[in-house]
Amino acid sequence: MTEMPNLRSRLTGQPQGPAEECWVALFDGVAHPVLIKNSESRVIFMNSAACELLGCQRGELEGRAEHELVGGLTAAWLRDLDAEAMRSGSLTVEQVVPGPAGLRRFLVSRKPAGEHLVVTFFEITELRRTEEALREREAHLRGLLDLNPLVPFSISPDGTLSDISDRLVDLTGLPRDTSHVDDWWAAMHPDDRPELRAAWAQAVRDGASFDAEHRLRMPDGQYRWFRARVVARRDEEGRIDRWFGILEDVHERHLSLDHLRESEARFRAFADDAPVMIWVTDVEGHNVFVSRSWLKVTGQSPEEAVNEGWAAVIHPEDRDAVVAIWESALRRRVPFTNEFRVRRQDGSWCWVIDVGQPRVLADGTFIGYIGCCVDISARRQAEDDRVMAQLQVFHMARHDMLTGLPNRHYFGDCYEEAVAALAAGRSVAVHMLDLDGFKAVNDTRGHPVGDQVLRQVADRLRTSVRSTDTVARLGGDEFAVIQTPVRTEQEACDLARRLIAAVSKPFNIDGTVPEVGASVGIAFARGRGDSAEEVMRFADVALYAAKQAGRGTFRVFDEATDIHLQSRQKMKSALRAALGQGELSVFYQPLIGLADGRVTACEALMRWHRKGAGWITPDQFIPVAEEAGLIGVMGEWVLHEACAHAARWPDNVSLAVNLSPLQFHGGGLVDVVVSALRASGLPPERLQLEITESVLLDPTDRNITVLQELRAVGVKIVMDDFGTGYSSLGYLRSFPFDKIKVDRSFIRDLPHAREALAILKAVAGLGRSLDMRTTVEGVETQAQLDCAIAEGVDEAQGFFFSRPLPAPAITSFISGRLGRRFAASKGSEGAA
Repeated sequence: MTEMPNLRSRLTGQPQGPAEECWVALFDGVAHPVLIKNSESRVIFMNSAACELLGCQRGELEGRAEHELVGGLTAAWLRDLDAEAMRSGSLTVEQVVPGPAGLRRFLVSRKPAGEHLVVTFFEITELRRTEEALREREAHLRGLLDLNPLVPFSISPDGTLSDISDRLVDLTGLPRDTSHVDDWWAAMHPDDRPELRAAWAQAVRDGASFDAEHRLRMPDGQYRWFRARVVARRDEEGRIDRWFGILEDVHERHLSLDHLRESEARFRAFADDAPVMIWVTDVEGHNVFVSRSWLKVTGQSPEEAVNEGWAAVIHPEDRDAVVAIWESALRRRVPFTNEFRVRRQDGSWCWVIDVGQPRVLADGTFIGYIGCCVDISARRQAEDDRVMAQLQVFHMARHDMLTGLPNRHYFGDCYEEAVAALAAGRSVAVHMLDLDGFKAVNDTRGHPVGDQVLRQVADRLRTSVRSTDTVARLGGDEFAVIQTPVRTEQEACDLARRLIAAVSKPFNIDGTVPEVGASVGIAFARGRGDSAEEVMRFADVALYAAKQAGRGTFRVFDEATDIHLQSRQKMKSALRAALGQGELSVFYQPLIGLADGRVTACEALMRWHRKGAGWITPDQFIPVAEEAGLIGVMGEWVLHEACAHAARWPDNVSLAVNLSPLQFHGGGLVDVVVSALRASGLPPERLQLEITESVLLDPTDRNITVLQELRAVGVKIVMDDFGTGYSSLGYLRSFPFDKIKVDRSFIRDLPHAREALAILKAVAGLGRSLDMRTTVEGVETQAQLDCAIAEGVDEAQGFFFSRPLPAPAITSFISGRLGRRFAASKGSEGAA
């Protein structure tokens, strides 16, 4: 700022010195920002207002250009402005200046002062905002006038009509040369004219406002309803010098009211004859109507039931909650549903479901509520019975029906709890126990004797363990024990010896003494990182080693002798090769509709013919594929292959494909399904995707989202192996399945197992209640089929009808079943 004193001296003719402070103070006293620039367009001074605007100190200006201080400006543009100001003597432009307080708008003036240039800023931010607001308000008012349904007019004291617009003529149908109110009277409906003339005469005498509705004849001869409102304007002496009015078309409202009155008459006739209790309220929520059914059930009179009298017959324990729900719905004017107890005329109580809906006119006007109460006492009782049945089914789903022991899935829960509760230095021992010689008992003495042996084995195992241990039956003659806590390996070995000794004692059943022993495999879990599946697999390996050692003994898992693991590794390599060598194929097992005996669907089953080893069963290679990460590729191949085959089947035959839980993890399952459908041309509704409940165990609900996306594609979703898992009933609530398949373990012992029959009956009823089809797997005998038909199951699948068939054979099988029927009897058509 060394040039500033020289400039001040030249402009004032005063010597430099103390007066310079006055000079600076003079500029600082100016309210508007001011900059002074030299001949090189460099800022040499700015007043305090400019410092505040630009957010800098005066000492920071030395030698700086204006575009460095004012954001958004370029040096070239400023040079042009400075040059034009020097040439013309002054120049004013509008600029947006960013600063600490944000963007502000200014009129920026440039005036020469010798070889210097004075730049002043006059803020117009609020002015521009005000102008914009006025423009918006003007446009808003214009829009309101254009949209206003009311048409203005005026009448002089002698009846002359004024301010008649084309809109009034078009609205009323009056002639365009209408100039007197008598023309209006002439077009009025004869029934309305006398009353309105009298009302108008009274308004003229009293100078009061006029508000009346009447009908005018339209050019087509029909009459239309209008509302006219008129007020008087008086002069300085109090005389009426003009009437001003507005006209409104109310024809539709009149029609609505007429229709409403007619509708209400019909409604009352219907409501009194309806088998449900119907009620109507006004806008304040007071009862204005209750049907005869309400009066008959409650014993109230019409006078007692109106207003708030209805609450008197509600059970005292329910009343406060019912009133609160009603008042909340009325306040928000929303529908509501409520269940409560109502006192009958005889003093007993009945459960009702009360459903209310707001009543709204065509123009959106709220006029009250309408609702109905339905006696649901019988349904409530049925629901209570169903809950008890569900609890029973839930218990059975977690326990083995024959022995009452926890089943495989519940065993997993017990394992997780045991591991979670482990203290430092302790472990959990898992004993896998397999009965030696049990198959011979079943084969020679029959299943009833075998079942008794299994029950006695379960009892012996229970009495051989501590209260902290868990005994489970995993299936067939396979049992497992969770021993917790375990301090040393020797403790586990001692328990294994006790278990073997307990099982090996003679059995005296119906005079026979079956010879049954036991082999045990032991594996240890020492923390949460050891999963149940992994520890059980290790125990299985040890059990295999015990059986190889001659049975009747036990072995502790040793990785060095893990023949099973080595075998799985070899199978993984072979399975990878099989994908590219065409060793995999798709077989199909039909599902038979029990209503007509026809094929409703075919389940796709992957088969592996391993080179040099023959056919490998799915229960052998599917777990290996999942472990090796191959299930996604294999599942995609099966989908494409099966959809291509199914597209050539009759339209009424669907395709069922099993999905592994691991296929949900990659994120591309929906795209794979869509791609297979598109490539084959198979309609989505003919594809049924079968999942097990483990898909629903994802705590993030990610898999539920994938199922919803698949449902949106149009495919059907089936719950497979229903009843064998953790909590299948809960999953039926979390997702609306199209079908549930009852696991074969519930069918195997039919018709003699009373528990299995009860479960089948409960599941079939559950399917009907939830509008889900039901299918039973593993049907192998006519008796099992008869049970399924008797309980109302929709479909059956099993060797009784057909083993899995290759694609050409399943096509022939489908054709052979067309038009064939069977009945639930031993003389009916079997699997033919």
